Amino acid sequence: MNEANPKNPKQTHIGLKLTFLGIAAAGLLGGMLLQATAPDPEALAPAAAQAPLVDTYRLEVVPFQPRTTIIGLLEPRREVEIFAETRGRVIEIGADEFDAVAQEQLLVRMKPLLAKVAVNRAEAAIARAKSQGILARATLERAQGLAKVDVSSRSVLDEAENAARQARAARLEAEAALAEAKDRLGKATIKAPFAGVLRNFNVEVGEYLQPGEPIAELLDVSALRVRISLTDRQIVSVLPGTPASLEVDARPGEAFSGRVISVSGAADPLSRKFQLLVEVDNRAGRLLPGMVTRVDLTLGETRDVMTLPLDSVLDQFGLRYAFVIVGNPESDWEVVKRRIDTRPIPFRPTELEVVAGLAEGELVAVSSIRQLQDGMIVQPFAYDSDGAHAIGKNDP
Repeated sequence: MNEANPKNPKQTHIGLKLTFLGIAAAGLLGGMLLQATAPDPEALAPAAAQAPLVDTYRLEVVPFQPRTTIIGLLEPRREVEIFAETRGRVIEIGADEFDAVAQEQLLVRMKPLLAKVAVNRAEAAIARAKSQGILARATLERAQGLAKVDVSSRSVLDEAENAARQARAARLEAEAALAEAKDRLGKATIKAPFAGVLRNFNVEVGEYLQPGEPIAELLDVSALRVRISLTDRQIVSVLPGTPASLEVDARPGEAFSGRVISVSGAADPLSRKFQLLVEVDNRAGRLLPGMVTRVDLTLGETRDVMTLPLDSVLDQFGLRYAFVIVGNPESDWEVVKRRIDTRPIPFRPTELEVVAGLAEGELVAVSSIRQLQDGMIVQPFAYDSDGAHAIGKNDP
């Protein structure tokens, strides 16, 4: 059995060198590959230093017409409840519930027998009083003639004068009874006091009515009204006759014109608001009581205002600020933090009216305002029909 030959130390040393050279060559090639594929540092520098993008709004003065829109319910122009004023049995009905009736149209007629009897009795009493009056006047004239020639005593003359006065009083009393009887007879017939629509009219022929018993409700719908409430700042701009525009949910696409007919002279003690009535013509019958309507009301004269989006205002410790963007479109844009005074615009919650601190044409930031600082460099953006674009030298 032959023993293995031992390795030559010189050959081992040469193998290690070749291994180290291979590793070094691989590292060099890897470094060269990384350097070739790495991004250019000069190209990355502008991206790292790029200014933040800010949405903007350019201030302008626009005409503003103060208005308010309030939801309400349409009500009849007037509404009355009709009662029976005398007792009697119903013998005739002149309309049905929900009918449109004319003024003086018959609604209910009750049996007039007792009322006619009372009229006849009163007429008879008047005739009797007239006869007694004629007799009393004749007796008085005779007594006066006899008294002049001292044939009749003073007591006879006094009795004749008293009889004449009683006859006059009896006649007046009989005439009053006749008027009362005729009024009672007239109340046996119930007519519509004005043109309108009947509601809750449930009387039937043969029914016996008592005085004070409700007969029906009559609604005047030739014009409808809506009652709305305004604050003290709003009510000072509204006078009777102020035009109003109405939109009704049940009549989409239609507009109705109305006007203010009355304004409350005092605020409601609970709501602290002032009520007013708006009336709209309804002779065409397009509207009904109870419909929901939106009343659009003008408040005062048109005036010029400069508005500002609410998102562009920064509140700090009770003070308001805006970030105005200034600079040259060909170089850098810079934000300037500026103190401003504003006031709210009624019923436009996303806008404020500029009172002081800003001028027409200035550019203000409307986004990221809590991240902005005075003097910061930004890139402003504007919006138009083509979408968002950076503001440059060709922008106004």
